[in-house]
Amino acid sequence: MNKKITALALVLGACISTSAMADANTGTINFIGSVSDTTCDFIGEQNGAQTTTIDLGAETVANVNAGSTSIVDFSLVGKQADGTACTVEAGKSVDISWIPASGTWDSNGLQNTGTATNTAIKLMDKDSKPFSALRTTVNYLAADVTDGALPFKGQLVKTGAAATAGTVVSAVKFAVSYK
Repeated sequence: MNKKITALALVLGACISTSAMADANTGTINFIGSVSDTTCDFIGEQNGAQTTTIDLGAETVANVNAGSTSIVDFSLVGKQADGTACTVEAGKSVDISWIPASGTWDSNGLQNTGTATNTAIKLMDKDSKPFSALRTTVNYLAADVTDGALPFKGQLVKTGAAATAGTVVSAVKFAVSYK
């Protein structure tokens, strides 16, 4: 009897470890890239300062719940290897795609991964049209770009139920393709 229990335990153990290894051996790899006429290095810019962090400011819970938070302008600025601004030639354009790096898109924008509840970051193009899971790319023409700057906007927003105090943190990746 003891031999049967030991044999059964070994078989069950092998099945469980095979199942666990199958789950541990899977995952997702995301690739991002572009083919472009122009190659530039990009960095964020807010109020004339180059940055990788856009400051949406401190908002009160009352303002967030009332939907009266500030819209913050920022740009992605492209520079060539020699330091000159990347330009979009007449008759050409540039596509900018946004992909969440932390959290996901929800119906209001980029999901907050900070401690404030019921909040998101609404990422918008130059015309205040929001990005979402269904709209991740925008096309800018030469007239939309000044000194290599591609203009965007961000806003802290409520996602439904009443927002609570806390931090608001999100990250997004971008890809720029000159056409």
